[in-house]
Amino acid sequence: MTGIALRSRTPAAWADRVLSPENLPAFVADHAVCELQASVYALSLVGAYPEVAGLADALSALAAEELRHFRRVSREARRLGAPLPTKRRNHYVAGLRAACRSGAEPARGLDLLLVAALIEARSHERFERLAGRVADARLAKLYAELAEAEARHGPVYVGLANAHAGEAAAAKRLDELLDVEAAALAAVPRREVAVHGAA
Repeated sequence: MTGIALRSRTPAAWADRVLSPENLPAFVADHAVCELQASVYALSLVGAYPEVAGLADALSALAAEELRHFRRVSREARRLGAPLPTKRRNHYVAGLRAACRSGAEPARGLDLLLVAALIEARSHERFERLAGRVADARLAKLYAELAEAEARHGPVYVGLANAHAGEAAAAKRLDELLDVEAAALAAVPRREVAVHGAA
């Protein structure tokens, strides 16, 4: 299983909104926080599931890459004069996490890994939506590079989910969580200017 076919696509209107001069600084700042949280989340899974084959190496490397992305994107946020919204609530991620099972393994770990895969897949889809539309040359280069990285991250999590629970169970649960992901995105408040904000 390599790619993740999301159940909804981000409309061009989303890119128009986040790339407007009044919204771009806040969007970049939100993105920086997303990268930081992705790094922390990956490391939390390293601590929780050291026995899953290949997980510690894969996710510690992924966390280091996310942290490098955080440094790059936070630098751009500062250049644009935007403070990092570290206290903000990510309604999209909260919606996905609410669907995670908290009981016995391997169900719990499977859900945690697949939710991470879906978040990475959506981030990739959104950064691709920005491709060719970012007027700022530095940001255009950055988002092109980060879209490639996000495309790699989702399959890493899917592979680890397969190792943790088996391919059949992972495929079945991913199919269920794809519906959850689309609903979580659709439920995000319109006011948010964010990577996982409303379309």
